[in-house]
This record gives sequence, structure tokens and C-alpha cells, in this order.
Amino acid sequence: MAKVSPFQQAHNRLGAVFGEFDGWTLPSDFGDSQSEQDAILNHCAAVDLSSFGRICLKGNPETLLQQADIQLPSPLSDGRWCWAVKNGDGRPGRLRIGKIGSEMIILTLPGRDKTLLAELKQISEKMKLQNTILDVSENTGMLGLYGPNAFRLVRQLLPFDLEDLQSEGVTRISLFMLNFVVFRGSWLDIDGLELVCPASAGPLAAGSIAKAREKYNITPAGMAAFREILKQKNLL
Repeated sequence: MAKVSPFQQAHNRLGAVFGEFDGWTLPSDFGDSQSEQDAILNHCAAVDLSSFGRICLKGNPETLLQQADIQLPSPLSDGRWCWAVKNGDGRPGRLRIGKIGSEMIILTLPGRDKTLLAELKQISEKMKLQNTILDVSENTGMLGLYGPNAFRLVRQLLPFDLEDLQSEGVTRISLFMLNFVVFRGSWLDIDGLELVCPASAGPLAAGSIAKAREKYNITPAGMAAFREILKQKNLL
């Protein structure tokens, strides 16, 4: 049975046409896939990325990543994220890894998280590393807000301050006893924000953006538009 996004309630209100993508029921489009592509590339669009993998590492993540043959271009500083490469599996290994304090958060393309999670746990147990490895993909949601105007617009409507969040930055924000992680950047190599929130906060987060979409001209976009851009950029 396909997994359901925490943002589905908002998608229903916006008239989404649903499909199954990588084991998740997600919007395929909202009626005009071409306009959705244009909004992602030229203005601001909201895309449900809950099918992407999210793994949290605590303890000694640098050693674990090295043993898993995950190559970072340089040591990762607190509050930053970077692209990383997973070698040796014969598949495109593009990952995004962010560091917040002593914790690292790995974002993977859909369907890649389970294999990576199993490998990390196996290495940690074999080497007796003091790591905590958590798969948070199914108890969080991930919403992408993409486009050249996304950061300027979205920081006006979210109930927390993102003024100091620079490109390729990542931060954790606590609000109403809930933790939100915000990445600045995107899987499409364009500017944007990615909001990872507890599944229980999904309706609130997506609902707030849906209510403000007309005022701020934010276009809801489905996976058809998003995946087409990934293919055009040879990123899928």
C-alpha cells in the first residue's frame, strides 16, 4: 500500500491529481504541468518531496560516512550542507548531507534510503561505533519551495526568522515544541527552501502556505513537473 504524504489534506483542497511515485501517493499535477514547471524555474512553486529519503546520524557521523565510502568535497561545517557521492553501488550516488551541531542529516533520492540505512547500521555494528542512526522518512514530511523568488517570499510567511540562512545553509528551528529543519537550496541546483517537519505538523505547514499562495503567487506543483526538470538537468 502506498504511503500517504502528511501534506495530502492541503493537496486535496488545491485540486491535486494524484499518482503513485516511489511507493508514495503524491500529486502528479494540479491541472497544468507546464505552468508548474515554469513556476519552479522562474518564480516560486511548492512541491511535496516526502518520497525523498531522510536519515539522521548522531554520535560519530564523519567516521561512519567514511567507512560507507561516502565522499564529502571538504569537511562540513556546522549549519552547512553539501553534495556528496556514494561510491561502489553501481548507481548514481548523489546525496545531500547537512550538519547541525554534532548531527548529520542525509537526504537521498526516492528509493535510495533503505539500502543506505541498512549499510550504515551494518557498518556501525561491525565497528562498534557509538552512533544513533534514524530513518525519519516516514514520520516526517518534506516540502520543497523552489524558484528564484522562493526564499524572499517564503521567509515572509513562515512563523520563524530565516534572514541569516545563506545558500547551502541548514538550520533547525523549534516552534510549539516541534522541530523543523530547513535547507536552503534544492535538488534542482536552483535556489529554494526545503522544509522537513514532523508528520503531525504537515497539515499546519502546508495549510499556511496554501492559504498564502494567491497573495504571494506561489504555485502548487506536482511530481510530473518536478521529475521532468530533474530529467532535463540529468539529475534523476
